[in-house]
Amino acid sequence: MTSYRHPYCETDSGSASAAAARLPYNDSIPGFDLKAGNRFNFGALEPFSAKTEPFSIPISTHDTFWYLSGRSDNTLDEYDADGSTGYGNDSGVLTPSTTTDTNTLPLDDEHAADMGPPGWAASNVTLHHSVGTPLSPEPTVLLTELQKAAEDVSQIVGRFGFKMASQLQQFRCKEALFANRKHLQLPSLRYADSFTCRLTKIFQKPVSLRGEAPLLWWLWDALLECSTPSVSSTGCTLDFTPTRRTDIILPCSISIQLCTRDGVDKIGLTAVYGGDFMERRIFDAPVARFHFPDPGFDKSTVALAIDQPPYSGDGSFKDALDYLMPRPASIWRSAMSIVPAEEKRLAHALAKTCKAKDDYMYNLSEENDSQCKRLIRRLPPVARQFIEDEGLVGKERGPYSKSANGPPGPKD
Repeated sequence: MTSYRHPYCETDSGSASAAAARLPYNDSIPGFDLKAGNRFNFGALEPFSAKTEPFSIPISTHDTFWYLSGRSDNTLDEYDADGSTGYGNDSGVLTPSTTTDTNTLPLDDEHAADMGPPGWAASNVTLHHSVGTPLSPEPTVLLTELQKAAEDVSQIVGRFGFKMASQLQQFRCKEALFANRKHLQLPSLRYADSFTCRLTKIFQKPVSLRGEAPLLWWLWDALLECSTPSVSSTGCTLDFTPTRRTDIILPCSISIQLCTRDGVDKIGLTAVYGGDFMERRIFDAPVARFHFPDPGFDKSTVALAIDQPPYSGDGSFKDALDYLMPRPASIWRSAMSIVPAEEKRLAHALAKTCKAKDDYMYNLSEENDSQCKRLIRRLPPVARQFIEDEGLVGKERGPYSKSANGPPGPKD
């Protein structure tokens, strides 16, 4: 991501605790309306706030992309006693608490409006609250889920290149991948994961995005854009307002910041709670970037574990999506489903991600091109035949060519 210093990111990276800014209740504070769902204007609050430092989740010493490198010494890949993996399980982890009384909110609770995709296991997220008053999960639980989701997107951009990132941002392609948005609901927010979103990019006015959807639906585009070298990818802030019984289920508004600090991609989470006092809790976490293994002295490309042995199946959209998002228990992959009406559209979009001779803005490496072609190989035979008949792989004068994006030529 392009370097961008967000106010919440301009702190000492060694900070280990969160400083909460408490403000007196004031009806005149712009954007503050407790009865209207606790929506806050973060820009208006800034002048009243003491300087805060985010709680930082440290950079892991383990191999984040172990499922691609094939490493077996990663402790996050070791099986726990219950058979689940530490990294491949999207349920709540790292739940800090200073209380001893806990209540686990069952999935059949009266507040659980939607339980997510069929076949999901019950979440083991423990919510700390008084009996009969369901509260939001600890911010670190939510941020851990968001960190994993961000790293899933990072590996897509790192493996397949910037053309893939650009294609997946397109609304029709996004709709084709996530036909049912509710399947993107996070385990820690399952029953309350429905938000409106306001997007703010640096040097631009805030834009209220249309509709309501799970948090990850809004975050998908921002993560992809912040991973590309385009002019607009300078970091951003997404302000989320709950849309479902916010006075009971989620008594806080959420803001997410994407930025780069000291060469490290960061995802920040700010949770603002209302009441007699306003409490703001700020956290951030690093987002690992995917890099291909370094070649040896002979300059030969080191194959990823996911490509060994070479694919020999007939091909299917399931195999293609598994290759696109290979991490076990990835919530993105769990939410992906292709309906027949969208198959041709998706095949056409994926074929455009391969390298072309006249690429201008998004130059791909040989490794990127190889990953894209291996993805095409996993599509069903009818889709591959369509791509071949249309000559889509490596097609010149396309949307990423010099003729479409380069400077105009001399006038006659």
